Amino acid sequence: MSHGDIALGLILLGLSAYLLFGGADFGAGLWHLLSRRRADKEVIEHAMGPLWEANHVWLIFVMVMTWTAFPPVFADVMSAHWIPLSLAALGIVARGSTFVFSKAVPDRGWYAWTFGVSSILIPFCLGAVAAAVTTGGSSWLSPTGLYGGVLTTALCAYLAAVYLIWDALRLGDRDISLRFRGCALVSGAAVGVLALPGAAALGVRSPLILLSAVAGLVSLALLVRRSYLAVRATGALAVVSVLWGAAGMSGLDLESTVAHDAVLELVFIALGAGALILVPSMVWLYVLFQRGPGEPSRPL
Repeated sequence: MSHGDIALGLILLGLSAYLLFGGADFGAGLWHLLSRRRADKEVIEHAMGPLWEANHVWLIFVMVMTWTAFPPVFADVMSAHWIPLSLAALGIVARGSTFVFSKAVPDRGWYAWTFGVSSILIPFCLGAVAAAVTTGGSSWLSPTGLYGGVLTTALCAYLAAVYLIWDALRLGDRDISLRFRGCALVSGAAVGVLALPGAAALGVRSPLILLSAVAGLVSLALLVRRSYLAVRATGALAVVSVLWGAAGMSGLDLESTVAHDAVLELVFIALGAGALILVPSMVWLYVLFQRGPGEPSRPL
C-alpha cells in the first residue's frame, strides 16, 4: 500500500466522521425547522449541546489532508466549485451564530429560520460538489450535482432522526421519541427511493451499495421493532456505505497528483501525535453528553 493510498483512506475516514456526526447535526437542524412543537425543538437543542461546533474538526481535517496530500486536486476542486463551497462556508457561520444568539433573544423566529435553512443549505452544497467531483461533472447544478445534494440532505435528515429517538428517550419523553421514530421511517424510506435508482442510473456497481441497501432495510425493520440502540449502528453503516461506494467510482487522477512520500510521512507523524489528543477528547465529550440528566460524571 502506497503513501497515497493511506492518505486517501484517511480522507475517506474523515469524510465518514463528518457525515456521521456533522451530518446528523445538519439533519437535526432540518427537523428543528420543520417541527412545530417547542418540546421537540428543545430535545434537538439538548442533543446537539456543544457538539455542533466540535464536529467541524472533521471537515477541517479533510480539507487540510487533501490540500497536503493531493495539492492539484484540492486546487481544481476549490477553483471549479468555489460558489457552492463558499455558500456552505457562509451557511456554517450563519448556522453557528444563530444557534448561539437564539439563546439570548426572546423572539427566536428569525434566528430559528436561519438556523434551519442553513442546516439544509450546507449538506446540499457539499453533496452537490461531491457528486460533481466523483462523476466528473462540470457543474454542481447539473442533474448529477442536484441529485447528490438532495441525497446528502436526506441522509443527514435520516441520521438525525435515528439519533434523536434515543436522545428523547434518555430525557424521558416517549411521545417525542415516537415522533422522531416516524421521521426516521419516512426519511429512511425516502433515502432508499433516492439512493438505489440513483446508483443504478450513475453506474455505481460497488458491492458497498448493496451493503448499504441491506443495512437500510435492517434499519427500517429495527425501527419498526423499536430496537433504538441497534438501529443507530445499522443506520450509520447504511449511510457510510453510500459514501465509500460512491468514492470507488471517482475518476480523479490521484497517482500523478499525490505529494512526495517525504511530505506525507511528516503529515502522518503529525496526525498520529494530534490523534493522541483529539480522539480521546472527542470520545470523552460524546460520553459526557450521552449520559442521562441525573447520571453522575465519573473520573477519567
